[in-house]
Amino acid sequence: MMRRTEIIVSSHSDFCFGVQRALNIAKEALKKNRIVYSVGPIIHNPQVVSEFSREGLKIINDVKEICALRAKGKSKKINLLIPSHGISPEVLRKNRIAFIDTTCPLVERVQRIVRDLSRKGYFIIIVGDKKHPEVRGLAGIAGKNFRVLKNKREAKAFNFPQGASAPAEKKLKRIALISQTTASVSNFKEILSEIAKKDFKELVSFNTICKNTIDRQSEAQRIARRVEAMIVIGGKNSANTSKLAKACRKINKNTCHIETREDLKTEFLKGKKSIGIATGASTPPYAIKEVVERIRRNDI
Repeated sequence: MMRRTEIIVSSHSDFCFGVQRALNIAKEALKKNRIVYSVGPIIHNPQVVSEFSREGLKIINDVKEICALRAKGKSKKINLLIPSHGISPEVLRKNRIAFIDTTCPLVERVQRIVRDLSRKGYFIIIVGDKKHPEVRGLAGIAGKNFRVLKNKREAKAFNFPQGASAPAEKKLKRIALISQTTASVSNFKEILSEIAKKDFKELVSFNTICKNTIDRQSEAQRIARRVEAMIVIGGKNSANTSKLAKACRKINKNTCHIETREDLKTEFLKGKKSIGIATGASTPPYAIKEVVERIRRNDI
């Protein structure tokens, strides 16, 4: 008789608070309106976004698209939804656009910190991915005196701006470090360590990484040490899921990042007596059930 594969699912595998809140708000908006526009995907999970698209949620890439629709009189009322990772509030105010805000409260907190630091004249270093919507929003708030750093290598090579375009001397020497909410704790510490070696008069840092992200990574790594293989489920465009997979892979080389059960290869499952499962903050619960069923079918 074949021994069944042991499957250990992380206890941190539900939607995080911010994602669940955003989806609840979006559902209510769609009940009241036939069409709702979202600046980018409401969350970083293609399957969930597809479900909402079928209900009337339309994805646009830029606020300018809403301005164009309004100018052409395509709609008397345009329902614009701000996704969970937020965008720059300054962009909305500049274009005088009313909106339905699903921005995660933790992201809003980071936005307030950046706005305050900018007003006080700090040169702001944002730890994160400059292409991520959350980081782009923070950059819009920071103004001109900021830089986004992705890793230790970039931090080591970074030099504060010089010349006519550089901020005033007193600003140049006042440095503030903040983080994308879904960043890696170890990466944040490495960048902070590198920046601390540079010439400045004052350095302040804010660990603005979401606690759910930290707990999710810690639990996944604990499981990764116990099992023969690790499966991380979530959108390939999800920052926290990608970092989760990377963190697990450092401990267990037999780690794969998938979006759905269809991505799971039989060769990966073959011969594994124990498999761990962790998910990103925007992964729907049903995805876990489907992957577990796929593993069980492989046992037969």
